[in-house]
Amino acid sequence: MLKPLHLFYCASLLGLTTISGLLLLLYHCAPVLYYLCTGILLGSVGYCVVLYLAPKSRVSGNGKAVFITGCDSGFGFGLAKRLDSLGFTVFAGCLLADSGGEGSKKLRAECSSRLSTVQIDVTDDGQVQAAVQQVKDRLPAGSKGLYALVNNAGVWQPGQIEWVSIAAYRRVMEVNAFGTVRVTKAFLPLIRRAKGRVVNISSEAGLHSPPTVSAYHMTKAAIEFFSDALRHEMHKWGVKVVIVQPGSFARATDIVLPAVFNNFVENLRNNMDEAAKEDYGMEYFDFIMEQIRSWLTSGGQAKDPTPIIDAMVDAITLTTPSHRYLVGSNFEDYVNKTWLGYFPTRWTDFTERPEKEGDPKPAMLQKTN
Repeated sequence: MLKPLHLFYCASLLGLTTISGLLLLLYHCAPVLYYLCTGILLGSVGYCVVLYLAPKSRVSGNGKAVFITGCDSGFGFGLAKRLDSLGFTVFAGCLLADSGGEGSKKLRAECSSRLSTVQIDVTDDGQVQAAVQQVKDRLPAGSKGLYALVNNAGVWQPGQIEWVSIAAYRRVMEVNAFGTVRVTKAFLPLIRRAKGRVVNISSEAGLHSPPTVSAYHMTKAAIEFFSDALRHEMHKWGVKVVIVQPGSFARATDIVLPAVFNNFVENLRNNMDEAAKEDYGMEYFDFIMEQIRSWLTSGGQAKDPTPIIDAMVDAITLTTPSHRYLVGSNFEDYVNKTWLGYFPTRWTDFTERPEKEGDPKPAMLQKTN
């Protein structure tokens, strides 16, 4: 079976061949149309190249404030440091700001006095309102409001659907989806007054869902639709709404740490329904969880978060940012995510079902075969 990248190359070659053939036919049969079509084609390509290479206009960070959630580690931590270096007044929202978290300590030690850490649990209405008040009290002099809000905080949850408890589904949805809604609604008055922007960190997970991670992918799909609706509603206020969709960057986050992943495995094992334990069997459970671990720690998962932070900075600083930034860990990953997100499922399902002959099967299926 061809990989999506190979299909992309084949489709590109076929397209170029078709265009060349049509132009050659026009050259011999209708020279006027040939020159017209060639001019349009070259002009379109040239226009795209100029747009890509032309210097992009950016806003200055001086006097502008940004609030970021999830700055204890990962993308949020890196973005807070980058924006501080660009002169922004940064409010770095941290889950552990008031309890001695290492991330908040490092931010305070390594960044300028313009950066301040803010205690926030995005599932707690009281903490969210307290964060809004803290931002209001510390906005730069002369500022009309908050220039940008970055909803970055999120949690992950592996496991097949029958293995994941309802409580775990609620937890992931509460942080990733409702947390984004809660924080956005709280800060929107400040954003509207500054004609600022909202940047939501979704994921390629919002475009499609493979097996074993449905809880996480559900939340990212919710963020996608929430962001689309918000973009339309905020247009009349002059507020921009941007989505950043990281691809395969698991190794740039904490979820690949052995202690973190082992905790996921034990929680699933301890809270699984007895019927699921019996029908699937622990041999199959251990096999699938080890597959997930191998996928998370594979070379296909980028360790360097720089491409994501670059996209987040573009979303905040460009005067005319794109509505979406899909960032793959490499070109092949980018093509794969585009393939999975936008092509018919009849074509893409084979990519998402990695079962091989000889792999362990659920205990019940072993008995019936």
